[in-house]
Amino acid sequence: MLLSLALVGTTALQVRYGLRPLRRLQAQVTNIRQGRADKIDGKFPQDLEPLAEELNLLITSNREVIERARTQVGNLAHALKTPLSVITNEVDRDNSNFAGKVREQTQLMRDQVTYYLDRARAAARSSVVGSVLEVDEPLSALIRTFEKIYQDRAVKFQRLGSEGLKFRGERQDFEEMAGNLLDNAGKWARSQIIVAIDTVRRSEGEFMQLTIDDDGPGLPSASRDAALTRGRRLDETKPGSGLGLSIVNDLALAYGGGLDLLDSPLGGLRVRLTIPAV
Repeated sequence: MLLSLALVGTTALQVRYGLRPLRRLQAQVTNIRQGRADKIDGKFPQDLEPLAEELNLLITSNREVIERARTQVGNLAHALKTPLSVITNEVDRDNSNFAGKVREQTQLMRDQVTYYLDRARAAARSSVVGSVLEVDEPLSALIRTFEKIYQDRAVKFQRLGSEGLKFRGERQDFEEMAGNLLDNAGKWARSQIIVAIDTVRRSEGEFMQLTIDDDGPGLPSASRDAALTRGRRLDETKPGSGLGLSIVNDLALAYGGGLDLLDSPLGGLRVRLTIPAV
């Protein structure tokens, strides 16, 4: 009996300590996925060392593929936009109905090129392992920028919520999403915008919620789906291309989040952006 207990205890200890390198490897992979590290470091047993090396090579290869994709997307943007600019310059010299139609369709093509190239860049960036951004500084900078832009209308921005939150993604994408939402709120607000940021736990993991409330005229429920549709402008008197909310929605979805349009307690529109956090 004592021998059996000793064997069980010995086996349990062997399993416990034998699996420690695997648990350490798992923890390092988790750190890479969450952006706290960019590669697997440290020594591992002889049987696990090749696996750690292969994982590092896979991560490096993924980054190289994404970087090549970005380069090709940039080249495609240049190749398409240049001839479109030439066509636009040529038809600007002609005031005929035909030239007007060409001008209209050329602008539509330019908007479509910009839209889909931006989405391709976003999809590439959201696939990069280990990108993390602390959002306090870029969010504060954006708020200061839009305070200056809308100071002639005396629109006040108020920041609430947690500090030190981290977005699991690229800085450029966060700035594009938050910037579009702040700009949209500034266009419609009468005098007040409240920007709140916090985290929420979901079954898929930790997420950040950026909520922007304005005291403008709001948006009827029946029009909210249309507001997220590419190129739809619900009020032609306001500047813009109608792509802002659609771009934000597509970027958020690319990261596994989303964009919700709700009623604001200020009487206007509440826009809630949900994106992955660390």
